[in-house]
Amino acid sequence: MSENVVKIPTAPKQENLKQRAYLNSITSIIDYAGAQITGFIVSPFIVNGLGSSMYGIWQMLSQMTGYAGMADTRATQVLKWSIANKRDVASDEELKSDVTTALVVTVLILPLVLIVGGIIVWYAPFITQADPAHYDLIRIACSLLVTSLVINKVFNLFESVLRGMNLGFKRMGFRAGIVALAGGLKVFAITQGYGLIGLSSIEVITALITGATFYYIVKQNIGWFGFGSTNLKSVVSYGKLSGWFMAFTGSKMFLLSSDKIILGYLVGPVFVTKYAITMFTSYALQGLINAIVNGIIPGIGSLFGKQEFDKVHKARRIILSLNWLLASSLGFTILLLNRSFISLWVGEEHYAGTFENLLIIFVSIQVVFFQIDSIIINVTLDMRKKVLFSSLASMLTIVLAWFLVEKYFIVGLCFSILVGRFVLTIGYPLILKESMKDKSSVFVRHKIQPVVVCALFFLTAAYLSQSIDINSWIYLIVVGAISVLSTGLLFWFLGLVPKNRAEAWEAISAIKLFKKD
Repeated sequence: MSENVVKIPTAPKQENLKQRAYLNSITSIIDYAGAQITGFIVSPFIVNGLGSSMYGIWQMLSQMTGYAGMADTRATQVLKWSIANKRDVASDEELKSDVTTALVVTVLILPLVLIVGGIIVWYAPFITQADPAHYDLIRIACSLLVTSLVINKVFNLFESVLRGMNLGFKRMGFRAGIVALAGGLKVFAITQGYGLIGLSSIEVITALITGATFYYIVKQNIGWFGFGSTNLKSVVSYGKLSGWFMAFTGSKMFLLSSDKIILGYLVGPVFVTKYAITMFTSYALQGLINAIVNGIIPGIGSLFGKQEFDKVHKARRIILSLNWLLASSLGFTILLLNRSFISLWVGEEHYAGTFENLLIIFVSIQVVFFQIDSIIINVTLDMRKKVLFSSLASMLTIVLAWFLVEKYFIVGLCFSILVGRFVLTIGYPLILKESMKDKSSVFVRHKIQPVVVCALFFLTAAYLSQSIDINSWIYLIVVGAISVLSTGLLFWFLGLVPKNRAEAWEAISAIKLFKKD
């Protein structure tokens, strides 16, 4: 009798998108907080150990070697968004096949990455305006940074699988721990006199440790993970799609990772040091908000795959509301206290100035908001118009910078960036509206009100900052905490319309702080 009993398969556990978005965001925040805290502790050692000019060169090299990634087809990015889009409908074998195809495409493109990297290594001393006595030193350091880039490209495969499956929270704390270890090694390298080569060597070691760690996490948490079969047709198809990601990577590289190179090449590495130090807090703000968004988007990917556009619209509104709240409260505080922070941290001589500080925070906030739509567009895997807009923005930014930086220095650079990237501020939402067949108006109160209120907050903070001079870390922390909380509360009521407040509060209330999944 028992032999005739039919076993009914149990339905897979329903994925809690809000909870996973929360966990992924917390993981990203921990990672980014670890990186920023480590940078806060380590940077003074590097600045003092290398000197103002050589520190500027180190910043330029770190940004410059990323250009070798322009030759990368970004197959791992295609893998991530492909898995995010179809993980609920594809078979295990299909997902394994995608992993193998991404690996093949990545390996095939590596020789080109190395060739481009070699060209960058050779010309690095000239671009950084270095003294001829340091040419060999800079080339060795640059070659090590390119090596770390290549290692990361290969091992990104594992992180792409993890994030595509909306399981990024499984890595919680690991990356932060690795960054802290690397920071300790950098302090040791600088204090022992190993300089640029020591710092670059640690980047290679960090890439190897990170890759091995992510492989272990993926194997432990994703049952289907492995390598399946692939064929030439799949590789070519993946390569074409990856090609659009590569084109976007190239335009994005010029757009987001050329500021220090342009500034250093046109007016010298000392200005790069002032720019990098002044933007430390603004960059931290930008990274914090992006960490939250990156944790949420893979969940939205599954909604896109199911064509549930109403839910995508609502999720996007909530993300925008929370981002405006964070950007306004933290940005206000940064503008108010950044000069005092830098004076206590590395010395006021590295502070670029009040107007420069204001423009830098505007640049950071601008990136935060067009990146939201940029990441959602990635989920659609339709990159053509995105590449067009980003290429136009990059070209406009670089042309303006070429004419303005030599005369207006950091102010000219920031103005060029703001104007150039405005193409994306307008263009990306238009692409997204078309993808989701959205006919709603752009000029509505709930979209305009946060912009106006945030701008007024920032102008007020910039004006007040000129008369604030705090010379105690304790006072700075206390004033900063009060500023963030009070400004955040004020913006909650002045910057957000009632509907957006209600949606944001509903999403926050649904999160279980200590629930694992």
